[in-house]
Amino acid sequence: MAEPKLIPLAMLMEPDNPLRIEVHEAPLDDLVESIKIAGILSPLLVVPWYQDHEGQLVATPDPELAKVGQIPARYEIRCGHRRYMAARRLELDQVPCMVFENSEDTRYLIMLHEQVVRADVTPVEEGVLFLQLAEKHQWSMDDLLRVFKRSENYINDRVELVQKDTNVASAVQAGAINLGQAKQILRPKDPAFRTYLLDQAATHGANARTLQQMITNKEQEERSAQGELKLHTPELATPPEQPPAMVCIWCRSGDNPEHMRVVQVHWFHQKDLEAVIDQLGVHNLHKAAS
Repeated sequence: MAEPKLIPLAMLMEPDNPLRIEVHEAPLDDLVESIKIAGILSPLLVVPWYQDHEGQLVATPDPELAKVGQIPARYEIRCGHRRYMAARRLELDQVPCMVFENSEDTRYLIMLHEQVVRADVTPVEEGVLFLQLAEKHQWSMDDLLRVFKRSENYINDRVELVQKDTNVASAVQAGAINLGQAKQILRPKDPAFRTYLLDQAATHGANARTLQQMITNKEQEERSAQGELKLHTPELATPPEQPPAMVCIWCRSGDNPEHMRVVQVHWFHQKDLEAVIDQLGVHNLHKAAS
């Protein structure tokens, strides 16, 4: 295996499509401090770019100049973008790099080796890479399975996350919800209901199981409202009663159900709470006004 070589920062180019969508300041600060103490322990992985007769950067050297050994004009970072940013912040002159052949497959496989196998890559970033490989580089599902060593469900879950709802994907990327919650939120077709579920998860902490139960409850309510029996219901069975409409316990109004929230209370405090609300709730003002 070739030895790392020192390459000036001025000759390095940032990747066009970095896998890491965001670089948070706190981890980057930690990396800067680490490099101050121990230097860059892991070389950056780069691919060369050459200059043609018109001054344009190309992936392969000029055939004639290659005979005498054409020197790359620039090197594109394929892995180690954060190390590059830290080195730039420290105003280092050069950094250790491993140089690889500049081809599409090589460039993406390098990124895979260094980034996708890391634990800190988010499902959104994985989904973006899967889509890039499939759409821009015509990788088949078999190619993805062979290279990534992941299941088809694993890949599809992350692709669906990126494609189906940008709000949900953004919440996962920001760490507001996890992939398990996101998978439940993406199940309903109704965008408004997905928005409600997202709020319940991100703002009120509803976990994946709670979200699943909320979806099941809504599906049952819709079937009941349409007079449909549940699956496997005996032919002579009595249809279930329609569930009561959602009503705010404070104002006694059923308006704006998307703004309703679940209030947790011990069962042995429920009657006490209801008694207080009966006396103090804003619905009493409505009665007085009428």
